[in-house]
Amino acid sequence: MKDKTIIQISDTHLTPDGEKPSFNQQLNPYNKLSLVFGDLKKMDTKPDLIVLTGDLIHEGKASDYVRLQEILHAKEQELGVSICVLLGNHDRTAAFYEGFLHKEAQEKYYYKATIDGVDNYFLDTTFGNIEQGYLDKKQLAWLEKNLAEHAKRPALIFMHHPIAGASLRYMRFSVLQNGAELLDACQKGNVKGIFAGHIHFPTTYATAGIINAVAESTAYHIDCRSYKKHEVSDVVGYNIITLSTAGEIGVENRYLYWGQEIVKEISVDQTDFVDPQIFKK
Repeated sequence: MKDKTIIQISDTHLTPDGEKPSFNQQLNPYNKLSLVFGDLKKMDTKPDLIVLTGDLIHEGKASDYVRLQEILHAKEQELGVSICVLLGNHDRTAAFYEGFLHKEAQEKYYYKATIDGVDNYFLDTTFGNIEQGYLDKKQLAWLEKNLAEHAKRPALIFMHHPIAGASLRYMRFSVLQNGAELLDACQKGNVKGIFAGHIHFPTTYATAGIINAVAESTAYHIDCRSYKKHEVSDVVGYNIITLSTAGEIGVENRYLYWGQEIVKEISVDQTDFVDPQIFKK
């Protein structure tokens, strides 16, 4: 097995047709995404995989996902690299199935792809249209079963909502609400890393001995250093993930643009986990 290079792009928040860019972005998010693909063309070595970890379209319709599918298909042909996507809380599942997959809508969109001896799991952490993430029992059972069946094979997990960790102590109100259950499932296999987005700033930390890396957005950065007042600015960033033949993980946070103007402020009332009763039917 050779070293693997995976590009993680997250939270593109592409503007639905006829709408204004979300969160007062001053630059067109489609142009920002083009900057990323332009930068990828400059790489000396072609990446093995490109993954978009959710919030693809900012609450768009099927026609917006048709446009996205056309863009990504063209980039696959241009770069000669497969592109995988998953859903975030601002995506709309039915519209995605209709416009991107051209299939009848299912409740959840998750799957596995084995590439050059590495199992890549693409999870669906959305729960309706609420901000917080949650993994349902059926999906967790599917993941645990697959990990156990190939326990010696290296595995990577991609999802939208990150697990709460040391650097996300004050972001628990927004992240994956049942991360402990995911970590329990991970113990059944050989999970090398968990990669997410959602919070719009990059951070890396370890949970249960597994590296967690959260990617910057390609649309806007959210400065959460003040726990009760978050500040938004334009940004273009992505992650370059390296999985070595020795099983080591490395992550580079690559920035292409960072606007200095604060374009929006977000007030936060409480920072802890939400009431778990929300997720019980």
